[in-house]
Amino acid sequence: MNKRKKAVVDHAISLFVEQGIANTSIQDILERASISKGTFYNYFSSKNDCVEAILEQTRYDAALMRSGQMIGKDAKDLDVLVEQITVLLLINESRGLDKIYEEILHSGDKELKKLVLKSRVHELQWLGQRFIEVFGEEIRSHSFEAAIIYYGILQHLTFTGRLMNQQDFKFEIVIKNTLRYIEKIVEMLMHEQTSVLNTDDLHIFISSFVAIELTRKDVFEQLEQFKKSSDFTKNQQEIIEAVTQELEQQPIRNIVLESLLRTMNNEFSDSEMIQVVKELTSGLWYLMKQQKL
Repeated sequence: MNKRKKAVVDHAISLFVEQGIANTSIQDILERASISKGTFYNYFSSKNDCVEAILEQTRYDAALMRSGQMIGKDAKDLDVLVEQITVLLLINESRGLDKIYEEILHSGDKELKKLVLKSRVHELQWLGQRFIEVFGEEIRSHSFEAAIIYYGILQHLTFTGRLMNQQDFKFEIVIKNTLRYIEKIVEMLMHEQTSVLNTDDLHIFISSFVAIELTRKDVFEQLEQFKKSSDFTKNQQEIIEAVTQELEQQPIRNIVLESLLRTMNNEFSDSEMIQVVKELTSGLWYLMKQQKL
């Protein structure tokens, strides 16, 4: 998503949180974003299309942040998984998206409800895949159901804790403890055949949703744009060149690229460009893990 479109999306989020989706007109968005009707329709076909862009941008941001958290880490490390699960919760909370989701789920708009369902399926797919990495390949046929159970427990514990105004209530503690419960449930799913959902029906259900894709072209264009910056130190310039050279290798050596990405993040840690670097290295890490480089 380009910067101008993202700016419109950000303005739309603010309006939807303040006024509600139903009470926000396209004209309201035009005035808040200071754009013409033609510009809006160049980006979106409708207000619902704008809502879909919000949900996709959220998934995109979460995917990049989670990929960045994996660089140089053990995929089986539960602490890493805790950090990754926390990402989406914090994004939703900071942007006020929970309020938007609640309005949609209580509305009669079937199209918007389907968009939220699509986002939730994507999240369950992601968590199911992470469960496979943490608990082993043998959980694959039960991973989606385990993800559903996990988020069900997490949602109700979080809701009740907040309802009680529990003073020591923290996302990280609830997430970590719920993962401990899931370890036991995973054992039951695998060894005691306690699955409730039919695997074939689940596959059909999941296949009806299309996952958001981060493309090689997007990330490589971002890298080329970044390389045009002029304020690099000698060390920074060298690590950028090393990453570029490795990306030109056929095939790319994953272990070498992983080390270079970690070094690149460290080299720019005190730079004002660190956020751009994190997004770039996270994107490359994601493509590497998806075997798309």
